[in-house]
Amino acid sequence: MSRSDHDLVREPTAIAVAGDSRRRVSWGAIIGGVAIALAVQMLLSMLGLGLGLTTIEPNTGGTPDATSIGIGAVAWWVISALLALLAGGYVASRLAGTTNKRDGMLHGLLTWASMLIISVWLLTSVVGSVLGGAFNMLGGAVSSASQAVSNVAPQVADAAGLSTDQIQQQVDNLLRANNAPANPESARQELVSLMGQVATGQQTMDQVRPRAVEIISQQAGITPQEAEARIQEFQTRAEQFRADAEATARETTEATASALSSGALWTCLALALSAIAAAIGGSIGTRRETHDYPTTGRY
Repeated sequence: MSRSDHDLVREPTAIAVAGDSRRRVSWGAIIGGVAIALAVQMLLSMLGLGLGLTTIEPNTGGTPDATSIGIGAVAWWVISALLALLAGGYVASRLAGTTNKRDGMLHGLLTWASMLIISVWLLTSVVGSVLGGAFNMLGGAVSSASQAVSNVAPQVADAAGLSTDQIQQQVDNLLRANNAPANPESARQELVSLMGQVATGQQTMDQVRPRAVEIISQQAGITPQEAEARIQEFQTRAEQFRADAEATARETTEATASALSSGALWTCLALALSAIAAAIGGSIGTRRETHDYPTTGRY
């Protein structure tokens, strides 16, 4: 075998070694993929907004309800994210010039992770407050709902048992006159204060009962026994109000917790699907491996 024959045999080996020593991650390609993904996401978002606004017809009454619009917006957002990350993963893998599909998929996943980090930063920074005001409002609503879940329903019920207006209405009912007109406003305000303390749990009815009976009997012109009956009626109504408020608080807490749980699970699913889309795009963008064979010489 001649010297030229040896050179032809060793040349592919030298090329393979050079290929193995090349860096497997191209951050420049990943940045390009993120840029393309963000651009496609914004483009599709504007398209969805334009199509959504065309469904609003106040004159004909054919506007979809809020639930339908919300479901449509979420579905379009998920589809837009999948398409954007598919394109971003493809571009990142293509620009990286890798011939290994696994490396291409990793470039797609890194594009997805980078875009996710950038999106979170945008939504939680000053830039996000300018570019994504609607998302910040949604985040505030979710934060408030999370605080509501941590509250104990009976505590909410104690504060919301009877409102000030309701207490004043009940006091007016307690002071309704039979044989004599109601007198000074100061007595009314004192009774409002006493009943408010009972309604909020600051004092018990037994603690304020003697003074309340005295005020009611004097101002309404009735006997202490009749005043006692009115106070008992007030106490029954207050307990009913408190029970209703406690039940409402429990229902609200359960509904909020369920909504947050469903939202977290659906968000997790959407992120997983977008990661898969980015990996698929990276796999598609992988370059085909080519071999250069000598065209001259003996074998």
